[in-house]
Amino acid sequence: MPPILSVNDLTVTYPDRGEASVVATREVSFHLEPGEILGIVGGVGSGKTTLIRTLSGLLPREARFFSGSATLDPGAEGEIDLIQMRSRHWRRLRRHRLAVFFREVISQWNPLRTVRQHVRETLQLAGRKREARIEADWMPVFYEVGLIEPENLLGRYPHQLPEVVLLRFLIGMALLKGADLWIADEFTSGLDATSEDQILRLLRELAEKRRIAVLLGTPRFGVIERVADRVAVLFEGGVVESGAVLDVLRRPKNRFTRALLDCQPRLGERRHRLTEIDPSARRDAIDTTRGVGE
Repeated sequence: MPPILSVNDLTVTYPDRGEASVVATREVSFHLEPGEILGIVGGVGSGKTTLIRTLSGLLPREARFFSGSATLDPGAEGEIDLIQMRSRHWRRLRRHRLAVFFREVISQWNPLRTVRQHVRETLQLAGRKREARIEADWMPVFYEVGLIEPENLLGRYPHQLPEVVLLRFLIGMALLKGADLWIADEFTSGLDATSEDQILRLLRELAEKRRIAVLLGTPRFGVIERVADRVAVLFEGGVVESGAVLDVLRRPKNRFTRALLDCQPRLGERRHRLTEIDPSARRDAIDTTRGVGE
């Protein structure tokens, strides 16, 4: 089976003052298979959010594609070129095949509409008008995502529900509209530890059961270790290292990846302060992303 998402040498820039440009992503390449979760690890300035917004069709107007490609496949309409796609085609894609989750869960809800109204609108936009009218058809999916008595919550407004409940409803709506590619950027960062663990377990189960491809952006290796199959580490727009999660976490090849892992707090370990990333590790990352080599 071909990959759902293929990204090859993707470079995105932003204009700087004068004629110069700031490179946000630098020759990024990866593929994403059905049922697979790919973690993108990167901090502030790594290019993680730009990459995710590029593949969601949500880049700001000033951003420019410099080179590379990103294609979505398979589908009844054949291969889709995400770089050349116009705004109306992006809207159509997000209504059907693509589900996007961002850090601020509450920002994805209209405060003036009930949960029921959101669900109906999602189904109507996806062209599923019959399902939009029959609430009984929604319940199995909402129970599947871990909601308790969802029929009693549909009349509530977003501000009346906890963030984890809103997130479960968003996941349920992605299932109802039939999205097979999910893109998430730090979407569990606002949850407490218990709720986050439950959502990550749910994500893993749904990816395997429903054959959903998930691109998950996060600054934390702990999240990737719990849920992802493969990981790509970003630094200043480029991929420093990528591979199977256990291989990268246990045997990192790049000094920057090793330094980044050393900065992560570990349960049961007592340190006065966390390790800092030294200049040599940063130079190693720059050499790798610029193609200089180790």
